[in-house]
Amino acid sequence: MRYNHYIWSLALALGLGACSQYEEMPSGGNYASTAMTQEEKDVSNILRSSQHGWSLVLIPDEGNHGGINLSMKFTSDKDVVVASEEYGEMVTVPNDPKNPGAGTKQIYQTEFTSNYHFSHNSGLRLTFDTFSRPLHYYSNPNWGLPNGYNGDFEFIVEKVSEDKNVIYLKGCRTGNKMQLIRLKANHATYLSKTQEIKEALKGKALSPLQLGGKEVSISIFGYARQLWVRYTKAEDKTTKAVKENIPFYYTDKGIKLITPLEIGGQKFEGFELSEDKRTVKTLDGKQTLTVFSGTYDLTEGSLRASFEEDKSNSEAHEMFKTLVEIQKQDSYPALFWFMADMGRWGRSRLPQVTLYAYPDPNPNNKTFYRTYYLDYTSVYGQPNQVHITRIIQDGDGYFYSRRAIEWYLENILYYSPFSIDPIPNKTVKKMSSVADPTNEPFYFEVDI
Repeated sequence: MRYNHYIWSLALALGLGACSQYEEMPSGGNYASTAMTQEEKDVSNILRSSQHGWSLVLIPDEGNHGGINLSMKFTSDKDVVVASEEYGEMVTVPNDPKNPGAGTKQIYQTEFTSNYHFSHNSGLRLTFDTFSRPLHYYSNPNWGLPNGYNGDFEFIVEKVSEDKNVIYLKGCRTGNKMQLIRLKANHATYLSKTQEIKEALKGKALSPLQLGGKEVSISIFGYARQLWVRYTKAEDKTTKAVKENIPFYYTDKGIKLITPLEIGGQKFEGFELSEDKRTVKTLDGKQTLTVFSGTYDLTEGSLRASFEEDKSNSEAHEMFKTLVEIQKQDSYPALFWFMADMGRWGRSRLPQVTLYAYPDPNPNNKTFYRTYYLDYTSVYGQPNQVHITRIIQDGDGYFYSRRAIEWYLENILYYSPFSIDPIPNKTVKKMSSVADPTNEPFYFEVDI
């Protein structure tokens, strides 16, 4: 009996504790899942309330590539129309959707519909969950690149501004802070203006900027969306040359840095392009800089580089010989032709470098391509100079030759910028490194 008394006492205590627990739990609109569901509804309603949709500057890869302008119009609680400053494609559509026999036509499509949804993981999460080319291009897996550009397609909604015109996001993959901003006018007009700015500034250089008592040289990598800046600073009683690439994004008026450049307590945040496209004015309105175009614009044109022994110096020739040996010893052996095409040509979406290879040991087999996207820019006051930076691999060619191509890229970028100059009594030109004037220039011949 005493044993049963203990059992009944324990049961009563547990029962009263359980009743007490449930009495203290929130109920109705205060219950956790109900509150979260209401948060979904509130944000969804705000997204759909914008007549012209929202702008988003997508910042992939921790900002190294710069930002890409997207527009998003949320047409229902699950559908969104996405457009990009950068992407469009030719598609086949019916002449008359109501009449299948009316044939088809091709149009250049810039808007793409996909789905989105909300979930709850580390907060309210906005996911674009069906493939949308303008957005998912920056996270789409590629050979050797499982995350593409390492872009986001899932975002944590951190907060909404009081006027409901800005929704603050954090990329789930990158952790980058981004914003959906309510558009006040047609999204196509805004994106078109950003494209116009890019076309006017890509590959250009600017006259020097004065910042914090320093003279700052600026060149624009328009496709990589980076400013190449150079200046000097004192360090340990010596003068140090600073050279860095700073990511930016285009606006409908000019360029905005993702993180401002600060020197001597002064900040440089970007600039606006003049109507005649000959100058830019800093965002603080204090300085006007001249837009400079080099002689050789490899963001549009191209050249063929020759690394053969009689067409390059020993250092450049040995570099290419090493490239060949690396690939011969690889899991996918091949031989590289002692040529490389650099710049933008044909239907290439971006400027690039292309190397040509054929399977070893049969050089008569079909040649195949090893391509990598690069970007090119000018140097102010030096019309014959070209500077180079890397963007991303293109296709599976890089995957099968990545060790060799990385060797080539390491050398080309190390010796950049280059000067392209005539060679007496020859129709081709000489492309010489100006990165290290104390040594014999790394050079090779180019047909341009």
